[in-house]
Amino acid sequence: MISDDACEFCVSRILDASPQQVWRAFTDEGALAAWWGPHGFTAAARLDVREGGVFEIVMTGVDGVAYPIEGQYLSVEAPRLLVMEMSLENHPANWHDYLAEQFTKAGGAPEQLVQVRVVTRVTLEPLEVGRTRLMIAQVYESQAMRDAFAGMGNAEGWAQSLDRLEQAL
Repeated sequence: MISDDACEFCVSRILDASPQQVWRAFTDEGALAAWWGPHGFTAAARLDVREGGVFEIVMTGVDGVAYPIEGQYLSVEAPRLLVMEMSLENHPANWHDYLAEQFTKAGGAPEQLVQVRVVTRVTLEPLEVGRTRLMIAQVYESQAMRDAFAGMGNAEGWAQSLDRLEQAL
C-alpha cells in the first residue's frame, strides 16, 4: 500500500510471533537469510546491528543473478525499531536499466536518477501474547522514485518476503 506521504511505501502484517522472535528474524544473519527476498530467491547476510553499523544482504534469483544490498543502520532500538539506509547501486545493470525506464514513466528526469538509496523503517508493535504487528515503511527521494519501485513490483516482492518470514517464524 502506498501511503499518503508522496515518497513513502508502507506494508504491514500481523505475525504469530513475539516481537523478540521477529526482531531476531531481522537482526540474526542466518535467520534473515532464511526468509529475505521473493519466492525462489536465496540470501546471504552480514549484519553489524548497531547504530552506525553496516550490513550487506545478497539476494540471488533462481537464474543465479545476484542482487547486493549494502547499507547502514541509522537507528537500532531492540526489539521495536530498525532504521536502515539501503543502497542498491550494485544491482545488475539490467535492473538499473529497468529502474530508469520505470522512473521515466513515473515522471522522473533521467538526470535525477543518480543514486538508488532507500531508507527502510521496520517497526514492531507487540499485540496480545505471541503476536506482533510488523510495519515496514520505505522512504524514497521522490514520488517518481517511489512510483518506479511500485512499477517494478515492490509491493509483490515485500508480500512474498513476508510470506517467507511467516513460514520461517
